[in-house]
Amino acid sequence: MLKKALLTVASAALICSSGLLMAESHGDVEAGKAYYAQHGCAACHGPKGESVNPAMFPKLAGDEAAFVSEQLHAFKSGERKGEGPGAIMNANAASMSDEDIANVAAFIGSLK
Repeated sequence: MLKKALLTVASAALICSSGLLMAESHGDVEAGKAYYAQHGCAACHGPKGESVNPAMFPKLAGDEAAFVSEQLHAFKSGERKGEGPGAIMNANAASMSDEDIANVAAFIGSLK
């Protein structure tokens, strides 16, 4: 009985966590585009993710949404720290909700 209950709980947790990952990887491209424009991301990364100065700011166009999400979460948690001009990412990502991250990641993932 206990084994069945534990399996049920573990299965439910797995289903919920996979749903969250799927929801995050399928953010709203248009909402991400609006966030990107409204929060000044284009000032460094360019309006289409091509970077205004690739030596200082990475080109984002062509990056997969999952990779972008991972990087933004790393900035948000403090696991990754921007330095020099990139230090702005520390504060910017810290203020992003998980939904914002999913949306921005979806937008960047749409840039080719």
